[in-house]
Amino acid sequence: MISVVKIGGAAGNDTEPLMREIAARSADGEQWIVVHGASGAMNELCAREGVEIHIVTSPSGYRSRFVGERERVLFCRAAALYGDKIAAELEKYGAKPRRFDPEKDNYNEAKRKDFLRESVNGRIRILRGNYSGTVTKIAKEPLISALDDGFVPLVPPLALDGELKISLNVDGDRLAAQIAGAVGAERLIILSNIPGLMKNADDSTSLIKNGSLADWDILEHYAYGNMKRKLTACREALELAVPHIFIADGRTESPIANALQGNSTCLAR
Repeated sequence: MISVVKIGGAAGNDTEPLMREIAARSADGEQWIVVHGASGAMNELCAREGVEIHIVTSPSGYRSRFVGERERVLFCRAAALYGDKIAAELEKYGAKPRRFDPEKDNYNEAKRKDFLRESVNGRIRILRGNYSGTVTKIAKEPLISALDDGFVPLVPPLALDGELKISLNVDGDRLAAQIAGAVGAERLIILSNIPGLMKNADDSTSLIKNGSLADWDILEHYAYGNMKRKLTACREALELAVPHIFIADGRTESPIANALQGNSTCLAR
């Protein structure tokens, strides 16, 4: 059984408990693919290089990072640094990580979004020269091969531009959903710094524990900020026939067990 877990890359995230758990589960025969973020490492590199961070809010309320050419190069470096960190943690607990690079491993492609629409004080501004993209293709064979050889694939939030042949910044949650669908994963776990989708973002007792495509309008009503994007990724995974998706807290000592034991939002078709 293949499972996919997405972890954020924010500064201060303690990934070691998750890597310890994945190493133990891998030793028991489970197959896990890890999709990771890079935001914290990117912010540190930008500060070091004197590059201003530009977060864009779209007219529909989605927040994303504007990535020019200089930022694209830094983001690739940031993703590599974060991948090194979690690879070392997996090795510490006896697992075999396999780092993936879209420019070398030919496992995904994306369509570039050359410009972003930014909403500023009720007005729409067009920002050109962007190097982020939307995933259009996942080739499952390299990932499956790594799993069958006993590795834990580590996938950065990058995808190959089919025309320019360079790495683009892509949304990690949506990338994880596409990978889960392509490899026929039994479950996708998206970890965050909250217990899951909640009716009241400040009240963990308002956690919505279950949902389905039939409830989607209700679920979307409670999704704010970054949770809107995570819910979009969940829907894409469901539409790709991933049977079980969990939005869960990554800050616990056993994040996977915590999610599977019902302390999360579980979404199904």
